[in-house]
Amino acid sequence: MKNDSPSASIDDAIAAFNRGAYFEAAEMFETASHSASDDLKGLIVAFNQIAAAFHLRFERGGRQASINLMSQAMIALDDMKPARAGIDLDRLCTELAAYTEEVRATPRDERDGLKHRARIFLERRRAPKINRR
Repeated sequence: MKNDSPSASIDDAIAAFNRGAYFEAAEMFETASHSASDDLKGLIVAFNQIAAAFHLRFERGGRQASINLMSQAMIALDDMKPARAGIDLDRLCTELAAYTEEVRATPRDERDGLKHRARIFLERRRAPKINRR
């Protein structure tokens, strides 16, 4: 029988991700990917990319690198829809696509100032979460 549910360490990484601790979540996903089954490895790597993208965007103001990481993750997750390991990938991909377009619409050269900080604050509040089905 195939075990298609995430392990406790993946659950911990998802919890960190959902509370906005993206750097911590990325590290936890990275560690979990080393021992994950082939079925889950692609999923975990995609989650790691999303967590890294959010960390870059929110903590370092990165724009293009974040867009690239989110786009790569969406390509990987597309083949796993509608769900994998009890996680609603349809919803995640829909929300991530909308969020990526929102980031794409931001000015390329805006990296500081009050307007940028306000934008990042709002983006952080709208960042997708990883939800179970």
